[in-house]
Formats: sequence, C-alpha cells, structure tokens
Amino acid sequence: MSEREKERGEAPATVEQIAAAMAALGLYDGENTPAEHAAEAARLGGPDAYRVRMVNALLGVVQAEAAMADAVQLDPDAHVAAWEEQLKAAGAGLDDPVRRVEFLRWQVLRSGTPVRAMAQNMEAGPIPLAAAHTATALHLLLGVIVASQDAVAQGDVETLAAQADQLQTAREALGAAVDNTELLLNMLRSVGL
Repeated sequence: MSEREKERGEAPATVEQIAAAMAALGLYDGENTPAEHAAEAARLGGPDAYRVRMVNALLGVVQAEAAMADAVQLDPDAHVAAWEEQLKAAGAGLDDPVRRVEFLRWQVLRSGTPVRAMAQNMEAGPIPLAAAHTATALHLLLGVIVASQDAVAQGDVETLAAQADQLQTAREALGAAVDNTELLLNMLRSVGL
C-alpha cells in the first residue's frame, strides 16, 4: 500500500475534492458547494450516479493530459517509467501482481466498451468488430491470469481447469477477430490491392 493510500485509507474522494481537482485544472467553474452538488445529484439520479460522473470526467481530463504528455519525445525507458507511475498511483504496482492485472483488466474493459459500441454499427466494417473481439479476448485472458495466478508454477490443475470455459471463449473471440481481419484483407485483394 502506498503512503497516499495509507493517508487516505480506502475512502473514495468526495465530489467536493473531485470538483476541486477539476477546478485546479481549469475545468470546473461551479461554486463547489454542497447545495450545488445535491442539485446535480438529484438531476442525475442520486449521489452515487453523480460521483461516478464526476470521477469519470476527472479521469477523462487526466487521460487527455497523459496523452499529450506521452506525445513528448522521450527515451522509451522514460515513457515506461512514467506509465509505471500511473500503475503505482492506482495501487497496482509491481509489488501486487494480482491487483495490477485486475487494474489492467478494468482498463481493458473501459477502453473496449466504446469499441464494442462502435462495432454495433454495420457500416463501420469488419475492423471495429475485430478490435471489439480482441478487446473481449484480452479482458477474458486477464481474468484467467487473475484467477489462476501461481497455478501453473504450483501444478494446480484444478484451478487451471476451472478456467477452461473462459479460455475457450477468449479463443473464439480471437478467432472472430482474425476472421473479421481476413474479411477486409479479402475485400482489398478482390480489388487488386
């Protein structure tokens, strides 16, 4: 557990803290009062729905900043070290491999969800569908890693066998991704490209 986690405990940030962080980045111009937050919470379906919206808005802002920062030309090792800071700050450092993989799995779920929505549009073509299948497979495989951590090294066949359905589903998703990629390649070949 990081020093920040020890200081903060497991209590989530309040909407006031989230709004203050957004204001510090110049992206919140409200009054940041309990009355203002209560009104927004009522409008959005309750305090939990409002807090989730606020946290995700802040995450989006921070991710946009991270994307701009990642565009800076640095030594590849410096980028990897910076990315490791994100994982450590999230409590998913190298010292806790299960939490690390769970966090990565959560990130894949979040990034794959809009890709799956994009793939629902038939006009998008086969590549968004291939990407959606790939994201699904990666999410499943990371789940297998979490569920069977250390099972291979310990020869724990029972734990590994319990993951067979997830592995099969991931394999099918990867096969569908390959099939959709091949579909576009065949279309390109048919026109001489």
